[in-house]
Amino acid sequence: MTEDKGEEDVLTVVKTVVGNHERNHYSQRQIDVIKNEIIPKYDFNPEETGIITPYKNQVEALTREITDIDVATVHKFQGREKETIIISTVDDEISDFADDPYLINVAVSRAKNKLMLVVTGNEQSKERNITDLIDYIQYNNFTVSESKIYSIFDYLYIQYTEERKAYLQKHKKVSEYDSENLMYSLIEDIIADDKYSCLDIICHFPLNMLIKNPELLNEQECRYAMNPATHLDFLIYNRIGKKPVLAIEVDGYEFHKKDTMQASRDLLKNHIMEMYGIPLLRFKTNGSGEKEKIIEVLEKVVV
Repeated sequence: MTEDKGEEDVLTVVKTVVGNHERNHYSQRQIDVIKNEIIPKYDFNPEETGIITPYKNQVEALTREITDIDVATVHKFQGREKETIIISTVDDEISDFADDPYLINVAVSRAKNKLMLVVTGNEQSKERNITDLIDYIQYNNFTVSESKIYSIFDYLYIQYTEERKAYLQKHKKVSEYDSENLMYSLIEDIIADDKYSCLDIICHFPLNMLIKNPELLNEQECRYAMNPATHLDFLIYNRIGKKPVLAIEVDGYEFHKKDTMQASRDLLKNHIMEMYGIPLLRFKTNGSGEKEKIIEVLEKVVV
């Protein structure tokens, strides 16, 4: 009920690229949109900004990555107000729970001056209150934009089946997993640039061939590193001096989840690579911005 003073961007919608980004009521893609597109673009006062989402899992994930802004479920935010409210809807297919008109009303009415809605870019199978809200925002000539954040792993989604086949046909198959084939293709495209002409890439490189002298490792790390089955998914190296430049791991979301055996092995590998001064990047298959992150490291290590 605040007075309209003709401010711009009072109502804004940002749609993610099409894809199945939601995992167990958590959407890393919507977090990336908020963190890497919305927050840098707008001059928010963190104390007067709130992020609302229907699900506890999204609250926990947002809180880990965005530490200076209040994040809560719709229920927890009831009775509170902020100058700016960002709503993360999470769902790829909008559920009855997220679309509850009472909850939407509570979420929307927490905003005093600016409301930003982060939603899926997927077409919805039936009429929804959230899509009605988007239509209202668009009808009143406010901003409805499409996110520019994408991932090489978006090709894994069923919506991109033909595009994935076409992309992979241009490159060598190096793995039984399309996620690794996609990463290999991306790395090949990156180092094809003349500035990286000294670099080459190898897939599934045994760690015991990289760590010749394990004297820096404790007993557990040494046993893991010297195991013939332990390997790096990808190793980028200088083809002249054979010096390792950057290691890259592709982490499937389910297989590498927190508190799994694989997650504990990941920590071992991380520490080993750190001890020997070899940069390591990990990419979750539900993440984004892989190309930019690889180039950022290569720019630092390739003179």
